[in-house]
Amino acid sequence: MEISIRDMRAEDVRAVYEIECEAFSKPWSQGSLTALACAPNAVARVAEAQGAIAGYYSFYYCLDEGDVNNIAVLARLRGAGVGKALMRDMLEKAKERGVERLYLEVRSSNKAARALYEKFSFKQYSLRKKYYDGEEDAVLYFYCT
Repeated sequence: MEISIRDMRAEDVRAVYEIECEAFSKPWSQGSLTALACAPNAVARVAEAQGAIAGYYSFYYCLDEGDVNNIAVLARLRGAGVGKALMRDMLEKAKERGVERLYLEVRSSNKAARALYEKFSFKQYSLRKKYYDGEEDAVLYFYCT
């Protein structure tokens, strides 16, 4: 499957929002996604495959640090390499902007995401107990470029 990755545009927000709703119990709003797409201190990119937006990621950065907001792939295309392509692109874009450390949190139960992060050398450094809805722990990761 051919995957291409490009900057997110305002006209992509509806498709990204659909992925957001499919992937997360508390999705970002369309307004927040629109703002993210044009924020000067953010990187927001989409993956296209099979003629549609297949996934996306975003991170904010300041100086040499970045905070990953989300990375998500359409459910029907998970396991097809879209997530790996997005991760490679994200790490490249972070490095281009002088980001030396990326941080993120993920639900402790999200084994697929955690495996992906660890495959790309993200290291677990802490837990936030009962972070999600007062019930589930967040696993905190960092990556050094």
